[in-house]
Amino acid sequence: MLLAAGLAVTAGAHPHVFADATTIAVFDRTGFVGVQNLWTFDEMYSAAILASSDTDGDGKLSEKEAPRVKDAVLGPIASSNYYNYVVVGSEFLPARGIKDFKATMKNGKLVLDFTVAFPVPAKQEYTMVTIAVSDPTNYIQISADMEKADVTAPDEMDVDFFADDLKGLTLFRAFRSEIQGLYLRFKK
Repeated sequence: MLLAAGLAVTAGAHPHVFADATTIAVFDRTGFVGVQNLWTFDEMYSAAILASSDTDGDGKLSEKEAPRVKDAVLGPIASSNYYNYVVVGSEFLPARGIKDFKATMKNGKLVLDFTVAFPVPAKQEYTMVTIAVSDPTNYIQISADMEKADVTAPDEMDVDFFADDLKGLTLFRAFRSEIQGLYLRFKK
């Protein structure tokens, strides 16, 4: 568990863990539900998490072992919104927990699939939302290509989205300059 404790420490200038992230903005009939994250970690970190979480020694992560992975990887970053930052207008929203957590090993890499809850009800006029997935401390270098981001929404929800850099948004000054945001607007 030393590895998990290391995540809680603010890092220096270079990353210690690498993750490729896919982001999906999730909607239901009531509005914006949250951000689904699919994170694929580097082989070295993956091996360390597998070694500390694979209690039955079968080289896989079972549903029974998933809570151990969740605690080790996401536990230390819970107070940082799980590195998911959602802004409505000029207000950062606090994460309302994790839903649908899954942990698997694929080709020697740890893959986490989880949704960070950020409920925002839909209105008759557009609500603007900006999403960024990044570790401002740079301990985990999260590569989130927002050009590949997607949205799942019911047909009755009107949702527009595009990816762009965060330049000019003072709320995101702590982020590295290459971080992209996913910009959404939605209404009923």
